Amino acid sequence: MTDQNKNHSDRIYLDHAATTPLDPLVLEQMMPYLTSSWHNPSSIYIEAQNTRRAIDQARHLIASTMNCSVNELLFTSGGSESDNLAIKGVVEVNTNRTKHVITSAGEHHAVLDPLEDLARRNEISLSVVPLRTDGSIHFEDIEARIQSDTILISLMHANNEIGTINDIPHIFKKIKTTYERISLHTDAVQSVAHIPVDLSELHADLVSFTAHKLYGPRGAGALYIRSGTPLHGQILGGGQEEGLRAGTENTPAIVGFASAIELASKRMTNDIRHDRELQQTLMTELPRRIPCMGITGTKDLNSRLPGHVSCVIGFVEGESILLALDLMGIAASSGSACTTGSIEPSHVLTAMGVPFDLARGSLRISLGRETTKEAIGSLLTSLPDIVQRLRALSPKEQIPPAEWATWLDS
Repeated sequence: MTDQNKNHSDRIYLDHAATTPLDPLVLEQMMPYLTSSWHNPSSIYIEAQNTRRAIDQARHLIASTMNCSVNELLFTSGGSESDNLAIKGVVEVNTNRTKHVITSAGEHHAVLDPLEDLARRNEISLSVVPLRTDGSIHFEDIEARIQSDTILISLMHANNEIGTINDIPHIFKKIKTTYERISLHTDAVQSVAHIPVDLSELHADLVSFTAHKLYGPRGAGALYIRSGTPLHGQILGGGQEEGLRAGTENTPAIVGFASAIELASKRMTNDIRHDRELQQTLMTELPRRIPCMGITGTKDLNSRLPGHVSCVIGFVEGESILLALDLMGIAASSGSACTTGSIEPSHVLTAMGVPFDLARGSLRISLGRETTKEAIGSLLTSLPDIVQRLRALSPKEQIPPAEWATWLDS
């Protein structure tokens, strides 16, 4: 069997930051609501009320696991909808004559795009904070941009492209101490999937998270809304979710979401241990085996998502690496899955100061429960050969510019 003809079971999946496979135990919990208990939970007959109870139980389970009140959880279709609802909901409910919002340059496009759209339409003024060289955000960088009309600050908990975990509890607590009037939102889509997250300790008014990053189904997400936080609904047309999100609830996906959250909580310690071991191997061995490359994001594993390795490789294009890995039976990413196919370098890397040409050679490797040492061994064997072959195709002299030195580990 050639590499090109490998079947699915032979392939190595290293893109868990994009999405995770559905856990069989989660699917088992979902199945009754895909088959026999398929009824509309808003109806009054017995079958429908069974589905309503399933949604209520799922909400209680998630609230209990993540330490919040049941009435503070709103179900959505996923992280992007939750981000949009948080941002637009705060802006639209606010009656200030002028409205100022702060975010960081490294946010997911589900945060950046709606904010930039609101700014283009002159509904808000927007301050975008650059990232530190390790991809992190710091309180003083935020505070320096707070104005008298600042109504919202949106900062991600952990970066999906480089894995850096921001100290959101510290940042938000300090902001709330002095600026209680400002609504605080964090996109916790990646962090909830990989590290313990206690919603009561984030000091956030709004928190977005989703199911498909933690072995749950696509099509189910949530927005935590701290009790008393004003918000304007974005999908109108029904009374579902306290009138903030109209539409018939996706019962099987919501049930699966709760099941995945519960399983993630139970398996978190083992998952972290497993992912950290393989992550450390990659972060140590890749620079040894590939000249002119560097790990991006923080090197401190305590401040980095478990199982997340991102790097830049000089004198190659990230897309070319991905295609070659794919032919070898390895699935990885060059950054955010939502922007795969773009010829532009990652906005996260350029916001950190990575030179444009070097940022074009980005690679993200994200591990999961089923990732084995053998899979990591295959990557460590295949990737250096791929890089060497791709570089050999270039007629240009390959001497790293001086400006690359900060970003290279080898």
